[in-house]
Amino acid sequence: MKSKTSYKNISNLHSLIRFFYYASIVFTALGLIALVFIFNIPDSAISFERGIRGWIYSVNMPLGIGSAFFMISGEIPKNILQFVPTDMINIRAAIVLDFLISHIIPFIIVIIGLREIGNLTSDMLNKKSPFQAKYLKSLRKISYIILLYSTLGNTLLCILISIFAADYFSVTVVFSWIGVLIGVLGYIFSDITEYGLFLQDEYDTTL
Repeated sequence: MKSKTSYKNISNLHSLIRFFYYASIVFTALGLIALVFIFNIPDSAISFERGIRGWIYSVNMPLGIGSAFFMISGEIPKNILQFVPTDMINIRAAIVLDFLISHIIPFIIVIIGLREIGNLTSDMLNKKSPFQAKYLKSLRKISYIILLYSTLGNTLLCILISIFAADYFSVTVVFSWIGVLIGVLGYIFSDITEYGLFLQDEYDTTL
């Protein structure tokens, strides 16, 4: 009975992960399509205002079905895009760069992670061990990607905005400490689990 309950729980988890996996792909695709067409929409569809901590923006993309639209929004921190007159800012380019770096890339990382978790739960449903070297390698690669993005993502965004969207050049080094923590914990977990598998193999060899 307990085995059947566990199988059902894993099956439900697998279905949920697959749902979020495909939903993330759809959202990312819609976001990329919106960025492609942002230069062809009227100025009235774009809101770009100075907030307390940065520039707040939103873009309403009409879908051509009645009044339906797809909206993208975000905030560019003032340490990345300074509070300068808007005539010194290429607003559309700034929005494209921020949404690409701050939203699309994280979603791509999430998609990669969900795909690996989905493969893992699929193996569990097929009564295979989740503690396999291939999953540890995947976890380590994802941890590296998260660490790289968390330490360089905002700095890259600052440089790109300075080059393509602003009339000044500025480089600000900004870390995402939460991302760094997640990346480090993921790496440590993969390292400990890999060592555990090594000890298990040594134990099985001696039997």
